[in-house]
Amino acid sequence: MQEYLDLEERCRYLRWQIRKAKREEVRWTEGDLRNIRLNAKSRGSHVLDQLPPLEAELSDCETDRQELLELVDSFHGYEHDFLKMHYIEGMTLEDIADDPEFPYGIDWIRHKSAELHRTLDFLDQWEGRKRTFVRRFDTEIVDYITPIPG
Repeated sequence: MQEYLDLEERCRYLRWQIRKAKREEVRWTEGDLRNIRLNAKSRGSHVLDQLPPLEAELSDCETDRQELLELVDSFHGYEHDFLKMHYIEGMTLEDIADDPEFPYGIDWIRHKSAELHRTLDFLDQWEGRKRTFVRRFDTEIVDYITPIPG
């Protein structure tokens, strides 16, 4: 779920950057900066150069987000439905309980939410510890063994 949220945030940021670059282009071509002479080193002369890489990155980000969403949609069960409704669709716990398609009440939803939070928190901590553990073994063990004099 965190990966999906990160991708969603990245896509939103890229869309914002594209809108900003397009507004800047309009300022240089039609707006308050149109009478200013540009040279090759000026920022305004490179506004259009920013758009293709940003749009390509946004396209990749949207593709990744869509693939991850399809993966999440392939899971079955009420826990997965709950996670999707809550984290991806942004529904509140009360909204989920009121959904006629969801067969559980607010008590089950609150209990499951707490349980899933604990599980997801544990997995996040485990991932962090795993990376630390791997880094500890990046060096040769011989580096730490001192020969016994004799």
